[in-house]
Amino acid sequence: MKQRLRILMIAYACDPKGSGEHWLGWGWAHEAAKNHDVVLIAPPRAEAAIREASQQIHITYCAVGLSAWFRWCSDRMGVFGMWMRKHAWQRRVLKVAREIHATQPFDIVHQTTFHTFRIPFSCASLGIPSVWGPVAGGESVPPGFEQYLGPFAAAEARRATLNRLCLLSPSVGKSLKAASAIVVSNRTTLAFLPAQYRDKCVVVSPNAVRDEDLEPLPPASRDVSETFEIVFAGACAATRAMPLVFEALASGIGTEWKMNLAGNGPALDFWKSEAERLGISDRVSFLGNIPREELARIYARASVLVFPALRDSGGSSILDAMTKGIPILALNWAGPGEMVDSSSSLLVDTIDPQATVAGIRSGLQMLATNRQLGISLADNAFRRAMEKFSWAGKFTEIDRLYQNLLSDHNPKTPSLE
Repeated sequence: MKQRLRILMIAYACDPKGSGEHWLGWGWAHEAAKNHDVVLIAPPRAEAAIREASQQIHITYCAVGLSAWFRWCSDRMGVFGMWMRKHAWQRRVLKVAREIHATQPFDIVHQTTFHTFRIPFSCASLGIPSVWGPVAGGESVPPGFEQYLGPFAAAEARRATLNRLCLLSPSVGKSLKAASAIVVSNRTTLAFLPAQYRDKCVVVSPNAVRDEDLEPLPPASRDVSETFEIVFAGACAATRAMPLVFEALASGIGTEWKMNLAGNGPALDFWKSEAERLGISDRVSFLGNIPREELARIYARASVLVFPALRDSGGSSILDAMTKGIPILALNWAGPGEMVDSSSSLLVDTIDPQATVAGIRSGLQMLATNRQLGISLADNAFRRAMEKFSWAGKFTEIDRLYQNLLSDHNPKTPSLE
């Protein structure tokens, strides 16, 4: 019989009304509270929303912040200031956690966000079973694709170097050693971590299906546009290398097409210039950030969602497409390439840029001329989403991990096996 545990959950990004990592940070705590008593430590940014959502469920919220003067100073120090703030917050959390644990002991401590190994897991030193993650950060752009990053290529190279240096950081090394288990977002990050820690790693995607997406829209019933409509949605980061798709489209795919690109971000101007350079800007609509209701209307008519990420730990729009009956074309690389498989998406290898562009062009041509293929992929994608990305399915795996860690920590505890 499973034990009801007292869990300390730490989430730097946490907001029940937020999106992305903030929504996921809350989701882990909310799901854990269905079977356990959760003490949630998070910053006070979304305090009102967290306190409201914590009512009637087994979550005790502890807001931990930093002083106003420290925030003021770190705000003026750029990237280094942001890094300094996160480390300072970790130290403050450890102090608070020790104070609570001394009088009301925890069974398990789990740090769910940050979604990166670069910020250490200080509370792994509490002396109880500890779970770190999902963490990502080991992904990198495949060699030879730097031209598709435009002016951001140098920054990406610096990031790759910083990642390798972070593995040498004493605080990161101490966290990797102290954590009882490490949940990694994808196999690419797993391979990046030092070999001596991989045995205690488990791969679990950070992405999860929203409750409103649990009921599928049958792919065959969508009001798909007669024109082949391509959609991308998400942050316009340079590593989501849209110029790969532009290049494939510029050489022709044998059918009339249009593209809706929803989102904002630092690479947007570069993408616009590439679309113009390739002579397709009249068929690409850059929509910026749009309301979710408007995005839903675009999704309803979409023929395919493209997600050509050269470095990404996941991709929430891929999960959107999986639950909305939209065929997916993605690169077979890192997080996105693991969220789907060959039965639920067209996956394009990243062997070299020329072959990748040709693969994208071929995939778009197949979907444009074979709607039944798209319906089959979308059906399989929905089933995969329900199996691997529902909160219930994801947390079943994490709960099993909790129980087994506690059994190993306390041999008198009955094993689940």
